[in-house]
Formats: sequence, structure tokens, C-alpha cells
Amino acid sequence: MAMQVNYLVDKGGFVARADGTFEVNFEKIRPAVRDLVHDLLTIEATGDYAGAKRMLDQLGIVRPSLQKALNGLTEIPVDIEPQFVTANSLARTSN
Repeated sequence: MAMQVNYLVDKGGFVARADGTFEVNFEKIRPAVRDLVHDLLTIEATGDYAGAKRMLDQLGIVRPSLQKALNGLTEIPVDIEPQFVTANSLARTSN
């Protein structure tokens, strides 16, 4: 998710505000999403492992603006706490 947010910020589709929220730039979001989808599908279609790793290394980080937004979510109540039974079972057997 960080990769996607950072990509869209870099393309100007999302704009970080000083108060820790993000705003959508409606003029730039459509081409930004189009470019993101194009890049991801091209990497997938060509099997470009190095390109995928490069993209994740550059964009798959939590930047300060995103961390500030995430920090503002700590008081949101959780109504449903998912239980990943199969994943937990597989994790135990692989150790």
C-alpha cells in the first residue's frame, strides 16, 4: 500500500497536507492511476523481477507524510479483528 500511495504522491494525484491528511488532485489522479496500473502490469507481464524489486525498494517505504497520517488513525476503534486461521496454521508448520 505504501508503494501505491508514494507512486500517486510522486505523480501528483495525492497531495500531503500539513495536518497529516491527504487530498486528491482530481486533475492528476486519473493519469497517475493509469500510469501505476501500466507500470505494475508491465512488470508482471514481462516478469521483470529487477524492476519489481527496484519499485518496491524506492516506493515501498513509509515516508514521513504517510506515517503522520497513519499516526492519526490510532484512536479508530476496530469492530472486526480478522483471524487468519489457515495462514497461522501454515506459519506454525513451516518453523
